[in-house]
Amino acid sequence: MRAPSSAWRRAAVEAAALASLALLLAPTATTAAQLVSRTTTINPDSNLPFLAAAAEENSPLACDNIVTGAPGGHKYNLRALAGPHAVVTYEYTRPTYHNTSYAIDVCGALESKKGEGNKEERCPEGTRVCAIKHRWDPETEKIVGVDQVIPIVAGSDEAILWEAKRLPGDEDGKEAKEGKKKEGLRLTLQGTTKYQERIQRTVIDFRCNPELEGTEGEWESLDEYVPGDKDARRRREEKDDDKKEKNDDKKEKDDGKKEKEGDDKDGGDKEGPVSTPEKQLKKDGAALIWRGYKRGKDADGAEMDTLYLTWYTKHVCDAAADEPAGASNGWGFFTWFVILFFLAIASYLIFGSWLNYNRYGARGWDLLPHGDTLRDAPYIIKDLIRRVLNTLQSTGSRGGYSAV
Repeated sequence: MRAPSSAWRRAAVEAAALASLALLLAPTATTAAQLVSRTTTINPDSNLPFLAAAAEENSPLACDNIVTGAPGGHKYNLRALAGPHAVVTYEYTRPTYHNTSYAIDVCGALESKKGEGNKEERCPEGTRVCAIKHRWDPETEKIVGVDQVIPIVAGSDEAILWEAKRLPGDEDGKEAKEGKKKEGLRLTLQGTTKYQERIQRTVIDFRCNPELEGTEGEWESLDEYVPGDKDARRRREEKDDDKKEKNDDKKEKDDGKKEKEGDDKDGGDKEGPVSTPEKQLKKDGAALIWRGYKRGKDADGAEMDTLYLTWYTKHVCDAAADEPAGASNGWGFFTWFVILFFLAIASYLIFGSWLNYNRYGARGWDLLPHGDTLRDAPYIIKDLIRRVLNTLQSTGSRGGYSAV
């Protein structure tokens, strides 16, 4: 057997270095492949309605894996906001008072507690964003009817189109000083239904507030929905306590209102209050804010209604979304195969060396299992490469012989 030389030692060291480099780069390569395969969201600068051209590539919205556009996409997990959430607004259009409940569930369809009741007074199945306008009787302080039911975002999970855009941080302005930075996520949703022949969509600006979970200060919805999880049921119980406080505050306001109405009857304005625009019934520190339900036009000139919401939560801060998309989704099969392969080789070498040492008292290269083969490996590989090259070079010659 040929004695090992410094050349094959250098070759062995280089081979070990290449193997280590491949082991280190395998997770990165797999992560990059996952990023390319997962990032299929819509161009953030595109106009709505969404993207008939991109509809075929649109995947169902998963609230725990919302990925902004690549490259450098970020992943957001909004699972903590699962379940129904609502904002309530009020308005007076003479002679009718209205309260409108806007309910939303970013993780699934809303499920009404009314069950098989009057289907005309609730949104259809598969609705993620629903608006219901109620008539309010100030004398009895009760809901006396439903005037409008608007399924703003409705349809199957596959049919609902969505767009995610990362909002950059804003270090200036009043909101930044109050801890409500603009950084976060803009999520736009559009379903398959129209209302009065107008397209419906919802634009939600999830903005960073490290102090808020995103469920604080919610107003009690006029329409009851089935909670999405245990946390939602807990929030419902907390709302019951808030409702008692709200009733106490409301009683004080009503007492002041009655005094004012008495003054009006004695010599004030006999025509009653003027009409008021739609405004949100909001508690201090509310995380979910109503910004308006406005009519406009899309890029093609078609009429479109858009619900604008702002949602303050810590789950969209850069600290919660600082990993590239797919980085926390685990390694792929190839990565695990490479890791297990090298671990198996290392275990074999360590166990074989231990066995040779204890059983035969081996030292140095003799410790390695199949040490002779390993020492000859560089020469074997070299001979194999030479034979392959000779075979390729001789392909095509006449009869396999070289010309004389």
